[in-house]
Amino acid sequence: MDPGAMEARLREAILTGGLCLHYQPVVDLSNGSMVGVEALARWQDAELGAVPPDEFIPLAESTGLIVELGRWVLDRACRQAASWPDDLVVSVNVSPVQLRDPMFVDDVKIALGDSGLGPERLCLEVTETAIVTDVADAAAVLRRVCDLGVQFALDDFGTGHSSLTLLRNLPLQTVKIDRSLIRRVATEAQDAVLVQLVIDAAHTLGLRVCAEGIEDLDQAQQLVSMGCDTAQGWLFGRPVPAPASGSPQTAGGSPLLATSTPAPVALSGSEDLVVVTDRDRRVTYVSASCRRMLGRMPSEVVGRPLGELLGDGHDEGPATLRVAHKDGTSRWLRGIVQPMHDASGDVREILCVLSDVTSTVDREKALADSEELFRSAFSGAPIGIALSDYEGRLLRVNPALAELLGRSVSELLRMNVADITHPDDLRNDALNLAEVRTGLVNQHRVFKRYVHADGGTLAVEVFAASVHTAEGEPYCVVAHVLPVPYAPSGT
Repeated sequence: MDPGAMEARLREAILTGGLCLHYQPVVDLSNGSMVGVEALARWQDAELGAVPPDEFIPLAESTGLIVELGRWVLDRACRQAASWPDDLVVSVNVSPVQLRDPMFVDDVKIALGDSGLGPERLCLEVTETAIVTDVADAAAVLRRVCDLGVQFALDDFGTGHSSLTLLRNLPLQTVKIDRSLIRRVATEAQDAVLVQLVIDAAHTLGLRVCAEGIEDLDQAQQLVSMGCDTAQGWLFGRPVPAPASGSPQTAGGSPLLATSTPAPVALSGSEDLVVVTDRDRRVTYVSASCRRMLGRMPSEVVGRPLGELLGDGHDEGPATLRVAHKDGTSRWLRGIVQPMHDASGDVREILCVLSDVTSTVDREKALADSEELFRSAFSGAPIGIALSDYEGRLLRVNPALAELLGRSVSELLRMNVADITHPDDLRNDALNLAEVRTGLVNQHRVFKRYVHADGGTLAVEVFAASVHTAEGEPYCVVAHVLPVPYAPSGT
């Protein structure tokens, strides 16, 4: 059929209701729930049959019919979505021709007013080509629509000359990564790195990220590991007509996407958790490592108070924080909390860079607990106990030994074993210590005499053992001391 005849049939279809809308689910990757749908025009002609969108959309744009077609799609999508749950957002594509039409903003107002749909539930998707010819004028139109409460998404990011300048200068809420970048995200490291850079850049600017064209579970799992917010594609559902009652659904329920499952392509990335907040301590950016460290996707954190993520006690400077993981356990994070100031000295934003030190803190706690247990057992023991080094210097003594010798603990810690040993037993002590130093003998049981503080002689039985470090190095000698009626001769 020649273009003129096809244009006439398309015009008639728009006027007489010969078109319909199909809807494709958009899924939240943090929990698999459907958070929105994209409205897609479909044309079933009596003579031509099913005409693909990549044929009739360019025809509509080249002939100017796209304004009428876009107006019909916008009105129809808003009317159908108005009866769906309040948390479901409907996305509608906007062509460059529509964006330049002086009635476009009024068309959006009329569609919202006639349908009763809340403006926050409408997302208009624009492509780079709709903007780059005149960024300033396009941005002005977008801001007028945003003032109504409507959201905007930049569609097909990565197919043209997309730049971060567009993301920074336009009133956008979402970036949609084109399927061409997603296709090999779970099989090619270079593609994975590129997508990760886009996600991180968008999050840094406070934008959400939606991945298009997800066809298999590996792609979805890879995007979860990267901190991508939402996704759509055949894995979650193909475009289908709106149901006669109720709202659109994902195909057979969303697949289970676990934040703890390793990604097919393991990117090293930063081991640190990076969080940025505004002056009111609301999170504006969080790195993808939040998923690995705390089990939370960036979309679950951005926009929330910093205290909900890190708890209290993080004012400024070095910090060690006990933070709740999504699974209900706790993690210990250690790093720096740094306020960033503007020219007037007021806090502009807050930067947090934190490392997971849970294993280190657990070891420190276990060591502290064991030391406390030892201290309790050592101090409360009813028999005398002493720790000395291999030169005979007393390192630690308990109250029972101090009482036995008539001295204070602090006094004993300024002495050597030789200072409290009877002169006649010094030679045997020296021989026993020499054997311990060789490593051939690890313990001794000896009878000897100590010198009491009053000058008297005290007969004791001593069980002495050599203690080594975990690396096998000699550390100290532990002696348990019991008083006896007499010291057998020759020991």
